[in-house]
Amino acid sequence: MTLRSWGYATVDFLIAAVGLFVVVFPALSVVVALATGDPLGAGSAGFVVATGGNYPFVAGDWPYGRLERFVAALLVTTATASLLGLAALSRLDVALPSPVVARAAVLAVAYPVATVVASTGGQGECSGARSSVDWRNQEY
Repeated sequence: MTLRSWGYATVDFLIAAVGLFVVVFPALSVVVALATGDPLGAGSAGFVVATGGNYPFVAGDWPYGRLERFVAALLVTTATASLLGLAALSRLDVALPSPVVARAAVLAVAYPVATVVASTGGQGECSGARSSVDWRNQEY
């Protein structure tokens, strides 16, 4: 194994870990906030899950493109649902619920939408992106 292949493996690991952290942290933060009242108590748990859960992306055959689509859809849907929810609440002249309940409602919409977006369309590969399979089978 060369230095270049170690570099690609490290980049694969970091991309998958950051992507998975973006995916798991919102849900974990809502669960922890509902259980304990601490809205930021899920940071270490999210880090552990993201670090341990990236194995299928780094060593397996799970495509980064699907993770990329899921993260993008989750972020866009979360922002859109938040804005639409605030607009609906202001239009109906209803008081804003607890921030944790509001986040839970938004995520209840965002995760299913992101799942549908990630599981449909495309071949699951980013154009120009290397997967872990690419660099392992090449000579440097």
